Amino acid sequence: SVQWKRNDFFALVKQEISMFDKRLSVLKENSPGLFAGNKSICFINPRDLTDLAHFNIRNTVVFTDDIRMYSPLSVFGYNCEPEANLVVDISIVLLPKSKELARELVFTGFMMSPEGFVVIDGDKKDGIISIIKELEEEICYEVNLSKAHGRIAVFRPANGNLPLNWQASKSNKVNNEFITVPGVFSADHIDPASELLKKYLPNNLKGSGADFGVGWGFLTKYLENLDTVDNIYAIDVSKRALTCAAKNCVTSKVQFIWDDVLKWKSPELLNFVVMNPPFHTHGKIDIALGEKFIISAANNLLKNGSLHMVSNRHLPYENIISKHFKEWKEIGGNNKFKVILAEKPLAVSKKNP
Repeated sequence: SVQWKRNDFFALVKQEISMFDKRLSVLKENSPGLFAGNKSICFINPRDLTDLAHFNIRNTVVFTDDIRMYSPLSVFGYNCEPEANLVVDISIVLLPKSKELARELVFTGFMMSPEGFVVIDGDKKDGIISIIKELEEEICYEVNLSKAHGRIAVFRPANGNLPLNWQASKSNKVNNEFITVPGVFSADHIDPASELLKKYLPNNLKGSGADFGVGWGFLTKYLENLDTVDNIYAIDVSKRALTCAAKNCVTSKVQFIWDDVLKWKSPELLNFVVMNPPFHTHGKIDIALGEKFIISAANNLLKNGSLHMVSNRHLPYENIISKHFKEWKEIGGNNKFKVILAEKPLAVSKKNP
């Protein structure tokens, strides 16, 4: 049954109790009436699949732009939305580190629950204390408690207003050329590693290629202007980032794909892949994430294809590259970053993703 699959699913992914889980449990104990009855709930910006274990699947909508959350939760029966355009009794906002995005998501919850409640939750290290203080100038909290290295608070939109400078999505302009929005990687400047990689990309790349983790499209913008490039797959887990990239890269050469690079399979083997792979998961260094980007590149390249990547100098990617490519070398860099060209993916990479 669907319920059995859901329980089995959470049993598989729930290896540890998240901080949010602890704070929400305390909130439910202290305010049992808040979630009583058949209230509709929108969970905004879930960070972990276990975050949803507390909620009735029939009454819960999940608002997320992250395909790594959207896809599995949709498969297991949750109503998932990449855009907020509904009204619910309770909005639960898990605050991100970006303060601008945090304000935007609280604004979203405020608009979605005009006659209900907004719950905001976050870790101290991600800045929830300052958000709580800003809100205190305009609203009164029904609940405001500290727990598990963070805070969780509840307020009624009907009893107050948000600060005047809080609003729905606000776009930025980088170098007076690129459109970005809060919360996407390097939202207020060109990432120096990506800028370095661009300098070492050959101007004779040709055929079909991909930008893994396209972000707001800095590298793809360069690629689409090369006459010898026919087709570019721009892949990212963030729908917000892809929306920006689509505004910054306007030729028909580019196909924007909302997907996880680690799972994506190209409809055709590629001539080249470019990437500045991430190496953090929930704020913690995760070398395996970058390694999986490299393996995915090898799996999607032609036998004479090439990978062009940049990384922080201290990250030990050379070992995984040598296992999945016949040839590779460092072609540039500085004291912070290194640019690597890897060519001729090995057959083993086609068999062992």
